[in-house]
Order: sequence, then C-alpha cells, then structure tokens
Amino acid sequence: MFFIFSWGVSLWSWWRFHLLDLPILKLFGKKIVVHFRGLDVVDIKYFDYLREKNRGVELEKPPLSRPDQQKKLKKWLRYANLVLVSEPDLFEVVPQAKLSPQVIDLTYWSVTRKPLSEQDGIIRIVHAPSSRRKKGTDFIEASVKRLQEKGLPIELVLAEKLPHHKIKELYETSDIGIDQVLYGWHGKVSVELMALGKPVICNINPMYRKYRPDLPIVHGDPNNLDQAIEQLVMDVNLRTKLGKESHTYVALYHDVEVVANELLQLYGFEKTTNVQQSVEGAAMW
Repeated sequence: MFFIFSWGVSLWSWWRFHLLDLPILKLFGKKIVVHFRGLDVVDIKYFDYLREKNRGVELEKPPLSRPDQQKKLKKWLRYANLVLVSEPDLFEVVPQAKLSPQVIDLTYWSVTRKPLSEQDGIIRIVHAPSSRRKKGTDFIEASVKRLQEKGLPIELVLAEKLPHHKIKELYETSDIGIDQVLYGWHGKVSVELMALGKPVICNINPMYRKYRPDLPIVHGDPNNLDQAIEQLVMDVNLRTKLGKESHTYVALYHDVEVVANELLQLYGFEKTTNVQQSVEGAAMW
C-alpha cells in the first residue's frame, strides 16, 4: 500500500510531533511518497531578498530553506521511498528528488472566448498575483505603467480573489500572461495560460532550461521586463507562434493523463493493478 503526501505534510502534523506517523508506516511495511511543491521547502523570505536585490539593495543572500524546513526534509528523506518535486528549481533543495510537474485538465482549460483586443485594439496583459510578495507584482505594475506612458495600447488585468471560472475568463479575453518575475521557474498559472494558447512571460533561470529546452516561455525579470512586454505587444505573429507552441508544450508535459502515466511508472505498479483504468475519465485533479 502507498501513502502519498503533498506539501511536506503527513497524516500527523501537530505541534512538535510533525511526521510522527512516518516511522509507524515504515514499520508496517507501507511505501511512502512525498511531493514537494515550493514553499514547503523554500522560505518565503527568500523572495523578499530577491525583491530587494532587484531594487538595488545590498543584502547577504539567505539560505533557500529555513532550519525547520530542513529538519522536516531530513525526516522525509529518511522514510520516503520516493521523493518528487513539481519544479526543477527545487532540485537545489532536494537533489534526490524526481520531477513530476503540475497537472492540468485540458478538457477544462480549452478556449471558449476571444481576446477583447479584437474589439478595441487594447492588448491586455493578465497577471494572477496569488502572492504579490512572491511574484514581484509591484515590478509588473511599474513596467506596464512605463509602457503606457510611452504610448503602448496596453492594460494590466489582475486576476485575484475571483472564482475559478472568472479567472479562466480573464485569461481567455487577455492577450499576454505574466506569471512571476523574481524566482527562476514558472508555476501553474503559466501552465493554465499556455493551455489556452497565450504567450507567457516569466522569470526562467537559464540553468533550469536543460530540464525543458523546448519551454516556450519568454524570460522576464525586473531588468528586462519592459522590453519583453513591448516585444510581444508589437509582434502579433510572435504572440501567435508562441501561443501555439505553448499549447503543444502543455499537452506534452502537463496533461493529467500524461502525468498520471508517468507517476504510475514511478510508483512501479502500472502493469500490476487497474489503477490506470480507475483514473481514466477523471474530470479534475
């Protein structure tokens, strides 16, 4: 029997006794899988450092993980049979892990609306600041404002504090997406936008490109964000090209059926059980 955990949280997570169930599960011969997603092993304060560094403030680089995160990670590594990460940047913290990326249901993330720019000529740039602190939203707002003052027909659309279907609507009716501009890899927002055929701007560290050399995301950080946005705004053919490549990319790496098959192989039981049949037709994960 497998016990599969996400975000570094086990069945028992209380006060000082985090992960107490792991040795018990191991004692009874259970297999343990843990999937790290980001802030479970990376300290949010690291993003504060990146933000201030991009403002020109001289600071000492902090460790990626807090001591308490490292303590829990060591226990997971002691007991887990399989360790997964959803982003290649997390190999910096968990080099022993295997990559299992964010999943998406392409039957839901399909195009049903056209961009509003076809009606009024205003290029809409959508950004979903689930965490302004982490995503560098202030840099994005400043960049768009500078380009507006320069005369570009653009508008920043913030998709936040909205129900899921409303966020999808904003994505669809926009022309360009911006995920985050501080860290070094994309999140699920980029995957959703790419599934809808939108060109995406995000901070992508060149050292992680080797894991996905065909990633069609345009690199954008606080130093080049103006240029990255302007290039896409002015070149409709480039937007169309990247949009098509983006949808193909998501179907190849992030489709729920593709990732499910990969996970079954990692678990080692895809040919010995009927798990594949039981997940077929699942609407949402």
